[in-house]
Amino acid sequence: SEIFADFEQNLDPLSTDGSGDMKYHKGGTGVWTGLDGHAIPVSLVPNASHLEAVSSIVEGVVRAKRDRHVEGAADDVVALLMHGDAAFAGQGVVAETLNLSRLPAYSIGGTIHLVINNQIGFTTPPASARSTSYATDIAKSIEAPIIHINADDPEAVVRAAKLCVDYRLAFSRDIVVDLVCYRTHGHNEGDDPSYTQPLMYRAIAEHQPVNTLYAELLIERDVVSAEEVAAGIAKITTHLAEALEKTRTIPVPHFDRLPDRAEITRAPLPKDTPVDQYVLSAISEQMAKRPEDFHVHPKLARQFDQRDELLSSGEVDWATGEALAFGSILIEGRNIRLIGQDARRGTFSHRHAVLVDYENGADYVPLTSLSQLWSGLGSFEVYDSLLSEFAALGFEYGYSVESQNTLVVWEAQFGDFANGAQIIIDNF
Repeated sequence: SEIFADFEQNLDPLSTDGSGDMKYHKGGTGVWTGLDGHAIPVSLVPNASHLEAVSSIVEGVVRAKRDRHVEGAADDVVALLMHGDAAFAGQGVVAETLNLSRLPAYSIGGTIHLVINNQIGFTTPPASARSTSYATDIAKSIEAPIIHINADDPEAVVRAAKLCVDYRLAFSRDIVVDLVCYRTHGHNEGDDPSYTQPLMYRAIAEHQPVNTLYAELLIERDVVSAEEVAAGIAKITTHLAEALEKTRTIPVPHFDRLPDRAEITRAPLPKDTPVDQYVLSAISEQMAKRPEDFHVHPKLARQFDQRDELLSSGEVDWATGEALAFGSILIEGRNIRLIGQDARRGTFSHRHAVLVDYENGADYVPLTSLSQLWSGLGSFEVYDSLLSEFAALGFEYGYSVESQNTLVVWEAQFGDFANGAQIIIDNF
């Protein structure tokens, strides 16, 4: 009834911000219960109209969920991405998202991709939509298995689903299902597809739908009777009809004018935010220490000496100020995820959040040493991202929404890189 209400235009006049232009893009959370009674929490991430933009956001949400799980339980969280065939082949963010799959900063133990291949993109046929044989060929770039299935065979679809889960658990890799099917009606409820695909839609009109084909197969196998099938269809139809009727009887509130919007109350920001001088000094001293067997780059050693002299005089440069700020957040028990193109060293050789041993190439992260002075230290993760903006920012946005105790920082140069992520900025 909630879905029907959207199509009956039973709009809430108090919802002055609206719910967007599309009825099909809403998110939600709930619990799915299997026939064996096993319950699985499910989250549906709301997606903007911009095709495939949500893909990397889902990956970020799942990474945050996995990071929050206790060790060994991460496989309890799985990403299932649903794609259209034309969008999977046509949108560059798909390739960017696939490229995330095996990188340490982004890996989530494999994603299951379900491509709903209705062999058309709005009005565009495959010959105009891709240069590859299959809509899913882009997944070959990461050597993901691709299973092509006839959607008229529900049992094959179920076998493929089980294979996807087993493969992912065994290998922690992405796997793709190319569900070859058709779109019964048009692109939306007001579209007539026979304008541009008359032959295809003549064939579809003459084709028995999958529920009829499968019912006939089960009757032939003596699994069910024709009467049981008819009773099942009648039960479903009655349920839908009752839900629609219920929707039409719900009175819609009427106002001569929109009521004033309620003021949004926000918790006031703390006014007293300085960090104690002793704490800053302790953070600075601890960060200046190195493991005994660690070899700092000679040029960097001189740079650090200059920083220490500046700090002793009561001043800080940008990199030191940032490190002290991060340290003060970590000792409060909050996590930090810092990522961007060359973010570990810093594009201008200023940050050096990760030091690389000059003799053997081993990594050392000074901020993590604060655990020697403070218990309950938050985690500090700093990564160099892949050379992507669109998918990369989408991932971090998804991570930040899901992980409430983490400061997520995505770093990009303004103008020549940040604008590559503009679709995420505009839509989310």
